[in-house]
Amino acid sequence: MDEVKAMARAGESVGKAVGTGIKSARRGAKRASEVGVAFSKHAAALAEQELANRGISTDELQEKIAQRATGMSRKELAKRSRKARKQWEKKAAESRKQLAKNTTAARKELAARINPSKPKRRKWPWVLLVLAGLAAAAAVAFSRRPEELPVASADNDLTRRDTPARHRADRPEVPAQTDGQHHPTSERSH
Repeated sequence: MDEVKAMARAGESVGKAVGTGIKSARRGAKRASEVGVAFSKHAAALAEQELANRGISTDELQEKIAQRATGMSRKELAKRSRKARKQWEKKAAESRKQLAKNTTAARKELAARINPSKPKRRKWPWVLLVLAGLAAAAAVAFSRRPEELPVASADNDLTRRDTPARHRADRPEVPAQTDGQHHPTSERSH
């Protein structure tokens, strides 16, 4: 049993050592960050003082650094970057247009491979069929025209009639319907 107790005590002492190590590491990191901040503030103050002694502002310093790095001033760099941005946008627009054209062509080609379309049929046979139908209808219409009556010649007797004339005088007298009174009708002279 002494072994178990010894191992338990060893675990406790190791745990305490680890906890203490982590705690001291945190404290050291905090101290290092505080020292770093203080040192950087001190270095910045010294740099500004040195620049002030030489008569240079921080903006002028940035300008000189940019000029040494690229050989151009910040304004020239800004102009160049604007021009480069415009050129890039123009190229991007052209590439988008080309991509759209290529995409459309690829879609059409893929659609043709997947489902090939039937060949287009000619329409002129239908036109001939319709014209033939119209010609047949016209022929039927002209064949059913009423027959023309012969023109009367001069030697025909136009005054003679084959049927008796129908005049009022030839009709028998039919009494008119009255309101129940009987009046003798007088004969009319013709």
